[in-house]
Amino acid sequence: LSLISVLGLPIMTSAGGCTLLTETIFNTIAPSAAAPYTYNGFCTAISAWNAANPTNQIFEEGTEMQQKHEIAAFLGNTLHESGEFQAAREYMQCGDNIVVGGQVLCKPCASANFDWTSKTCSTSLVTGGSYTDPYCNSALTPSTDPDGCACGPVAEDGSNSGYVPASELFFGRGAIQTSWNYNYIDVSLALTGSADTFCTDPDLIATNESYAWGAAIYFWMSHVKNGKTSHDSVLTDASFGGTVDNINGGLECPASAGYFTDAVSYRLNHYCTAATAMSVDSLLSLDECSGLSTIMSSCVSGLCSACNAWVGVTPAPTNAPTNGPTNAPTNAPTNVPTNAPTNAPTNAPTSPVPTQKPTTAAPTTPLPTHKPTTAAPTTPPTSKPTLDPASNFVVGYYPDWEVDNICKNDGAPPPYMANNQVGWMLSSLEECCTKYFSWKLNACMGITATPLGMYYPNWQQQVQGNICLFDEDVMAPEYMMLNPALYMHSTKESCCTKFYNWDYNTCMGIVTTPAPPSNKWYVNDVTSRCVKDCLEGGDLCGGLVPESKTLYDTVDACCARITWVPSNVCIAESQGLVPEGSKKWYVNDNMLSCQQDCIGNAPCGGLAQRWQVLHADATTCCRLQLSWLDQLECVSASNGR
Repeated sequence: LSLISVLGLPIMTSAGGCTLLTETIFNTIAPSAAAPYTYNGFCTAISAWNAANPTNQIFEEGTEMQQKHEIAAFLGNTLHESGEFQAAREYMQCGDNIVVGGQVLCKPCASANFDWTSKTCSTSLVTGGSYTDPYCNSALTPSTDPDGCACGPVAEDGSNSGYVPASELFFGRGAIQTSWNYNYIDVSLALTGSADTFCTDPDLIATNESYAWGAAIYFWMSHVKNGKTSHDSVLTDASFGGTVDNINGGLECPASAGYFTDAVSYRLNHYCTAATAMSVDSLLSLDECSGLSTIMSSCVSGLCSACNAWVGVTPAPTNAPTNGPTNAPTNAPTNVPTNAPTNAPTNAPTSPVPTQKPTTAAPTTPLPTHKPTTAAPTTPPTSKPTLDPASNFVVGYYPDWEVDNICKNDGAPPPYMANNQVGWMLSSLEECCTKYFSWKLNACMGITATPLGMYYPNWQQQVQGNICLFDEDVMAPEYMMLNPALYMHSTKESCCTKFYNWDYNTCMGIVTTPAPPSNKWYVNDVTSRCVKDCLEGGDLCGGLVPESKTLYDTVDACCARITWVPSNVCIAESQGLVPEGSKKWYVNDNMLSCQQDCIGNAPCGGLAQRWQVLHADATTCCRLQLSWLDQLECVSASNGR
């Protein structure tokens, strides 16, 4: 659940998303946008996310002005992260790329060897026929906890020297540059319902319009820092600074001198451009990112000149206005009456002169005299004035978020709705349900949904197991039925393939008879070691081999398949032995030098952990993994000199 829903703020679907951000405005903000960053892809990604996340909606929560603020903050950040919507892939890893037989091949590069004008690399980082993915934590697999996509060294393309397949690398892609194998598996599950989608081909985020935007939306709505997502920072704190801190606060809040100071200036320029185009009433607060206000004051005449338009404009309030009445007046204006409205008639005269004429409706009784004509009111005064002193009944349908999540026409909406009928009340049930409960339209309308005769994923666990259900047996969630192209399938086979291909037999109800144990070896994905195909309890047994596993005659042959673990460690530990160091090199925890995989005095640093990448010598270790350091100093420090 989002912090917004926890706080009980209503979701307003009167505008939001691509209703407020038209294609014309998008093109004004991002005139250089190129595929996959299309306007249609953006709108499709928003619709898909909101359909699947009815309590955590992007660009649909809060007031219309808050929605504009969120769009401006999102686009300001994503413009910066994606090179003004031109970089689908991280430049250093795949800026130099070619397409061969429909497959994208990347030429990984060090910054010193990359030509930013031509986007070409003079010297590839691929050496010895393979490339070590710097965004691969090989200890994490789909079956570990925490999990990650399986990854390891990537083989060089046989026909193109220096190039490796993009589909096997987990570098940054999309509008907020999704990177690392453990992030790709989470995004894959969130956007597609299957871990395999992006684990099998992470480059889909760079080629599919909806996924390029969707991965950024997932980060924006899900990544928590200091207890809040970027979405929360905008709607609850009215803070752009909070979104910057969430995305790249470690390097930009505060920004170190040089590159990152300029980077923050560019980010601010993109945000101010988007804010102007979205016609917001002010910029959001910059306070939650240390140093951001200082940089803005110094860059308005240069790198963030788009912010000149906002100089002198009062920032948005720290506590954004809510849609419901507050317990007491806040420093910021609210959209609904406070406990004591000043422009409506009071319960009794408060001064010797008549009170101000009510603005919402003329009173049906004469204006109050100098003093009451009776000793006491004939009826007890109400706690708040009604919209019409002559009647408590309010005509029209309104959303009931507190109890039933449906539209009602009982004449008794909450006071803040009654006092703003134009903003909340609608003349028909259909209009109300469409506006406020589009994800559960049938339930709101009181219509019994008709099954489509299709299969859908059992994500709500109506029954136990990773299976696809037939909607004529168990009714599908309404958001799935309203979006059949995304969730519903005509056959069980296609549904299981789409959503449960990692557990296909279970989904299909296929029962297989296990073969007798062979005492051969297979890879254990949890430990990244090899175990024997034999009954539990036996020597080095890992249980009967799963169907998907390959058997190997020797432990050496099995460990050769676990390319991300040193072979000496895998072979020893698979047989219950203590491994000896490989004498290869890995990065020291201080990130300033490398050390050897061995036990003893320096340069030994102890046995390398499973996730640490090993290199043949200190020079290679420094070049590939500590490229920002002075290379001679790195090698010297690594060797203890």
